[in-house]
Amino acid sequence: PPRSHRGHKSSIRTVNKALKSMKGQLTSTAASMLPPEESCRKISDILSALSSNNSSKGVEAIRLLVKSNNSKDVAFLRGSSAELGVIPIEPIENKVDTQCIVARCIWDSHWREELCVVYPKGHHLAFYAPLTKKPSLVVSFEEIIGVRKCNPLAGTNPLPGFHLLSIDTAWRCHYLAFAEETEIDSFFSRLNDAMFRSSESKAKKSKAQGWENYQMSLETALTGLGIHSKWTPVTTGKKSKQKKPRRILNGRRMAFDADFIAKPGNGDTLDEVAKYVENLVRIALSFSPDALTASQPSVMEFLDEVSRLRLIPLHEIDLNTKEAFCIFVNVYHCLLQHALLIAVDGLPNKRSVVPFKRCSCYEIGGDVFSLSDLECYVIRGKTSRATHPKPPFVDGAKKSRTFLQYSLGATDHRINFVLNNGDLAYPQAVPIFQSQVLEEQIETCSSFFLKSQVKIDKKKRTVFLPKVCDVYRNDFGMGDGLVCLSQCIKYLNDSDQLAIAALLNDGIGSISVKFRPSCEQFHANLVLLS
Repeated sequence: PPRSHRGHKSSIRTVNKALKSMKGQLTSTAASMLPPEESCRKISDILSALSSNNSSKGVEAIRLLVKSNNSKDVAFLRGSSAELGVIPIEPIENKVDTQCIVARCIWDSHWREELCVVYPKGHHLAFYAPLTKKPSLVVSFEEIIGVRKCNPLAGTNPLPGFHLLSIDTAWRCHYLAFAEETEIDSFFSRLNDAMFRSSESKAKKSKAQGWENYQMSLETALTGLGIHSKWTPVTTGKKSKQKKPRRILNGRRMAFDADFIAKPGNGDTLDEVAKYVENLVRIALSFSPDALTASQPSVMEFLDEVSRLRLIPLHEIDLNTKEAFCIFVNVYHCLLQHALLIAVDGLPNKRSVVPFKRCSCYEIGGDVFSLSDLECYVIRGKTSRATHPKPPFVDGAKKSRTFLQYSLGATDHRINFVLNNGDLAYPQAVPIFQSQVLEEQIETCSSFFLKSQVKIDKKKRTVFLPKVCDVYRNDFGMGDGLVCLSQCIKYLNDSDQLAIAALLNDGIGSISVKFRPSCEQFHANLVLLS
């Protein structure tokens, strides 16, 4: 019912008092969202804080907010196409086709009321946004792997009181919300019946081809292009206008449809997250581009498993521990492998490596991290900045410096030999880092990398070090070449160590330290270092 003007002012005063009492308790993400999503997140955080606030002001504020329903709340998911102002371009045959009003999940925090029509003769279902004629999305029966009812865990349902259903495809699960249980049961039954009766005829294929433009492409599934985007685009060039949307590679399932990695408040959170990430990168490194299709059960299992990264409680991770270092380096290598395998624009090259590293992302614990965010601001957060980086090395975007709030405590120069950049100068094999044997693994990686990259020219009295030592020169004693060489020499073969020692001590002349040229070609995938 509508509120009186006086009651409205009273509600605002009560909510403002509750918000003042929570000052400093609200958190923000490192990545910036687009205005509608940012507003939704802030309101969600305020409501969560109010609901967890045991003060009388918080309880009273929640009571007033719940009481203030309006006509739009009552009309939500009620009526038919007429109420939504939808006139489908493809006519609806009432005796054959099934239509209903649903809320379709665009993102976990964004649900849009739409008309859903199942066309058995056309072998597809279509979704129409309000006041439209053309569908916003078409899903063919061929794409659908399964239809299931969702039962989110307590406290995770984004629409409490509504009934959720998922239409699973290879790259994305399409979530629908229904007002009544009878409606979801009827839709579930009719859709499964239509799919069962669907035949693999030529007529089906010719009909489906007419709706290909409305089907969700891989690019749309990853970025949200053509529908709504959650995160602001990132800069991919020298000019601020050169921007591209983030590609969320772990977006097949929403957070409410995934299993918890660690229960909130559990004392073993760090260990459980570390074990989960170790298993995740092990699965990722088992794939190769020659034997990879999205419809494979193992691939979909991996996409579902990587979706659980959204549930990692970042605020419970001590960023100065070995476990945190292992978690984020393993996640970085998992994301790098994932991005290389999908290769939406082909393997990275000199021109495409910047958008590849700044746009390939995972959503983790309510925030979003790209390859460059993880490398430059999290893992290298407290080491030196890159000096004039050029492809294949990519610096983090300037507006992403907010990710420094997640920077690890590590300042070891050997990070340069541990983080795999993905180009051919680095080994194809990477280990799964574990805190118990971390020092031994770092030593092994350093030796494995430097033995293949350091070259000696005895005639010219020159030692060539890997390019990464030049880009991050300030990690090695203020950029001095000989200091850098002294920190690398112990990881070389005995014969190379003796050769360099001879050049330094023969008294003939000085030794020159130079850096190898950059490699602009990338591996097709990474493999597990045994």
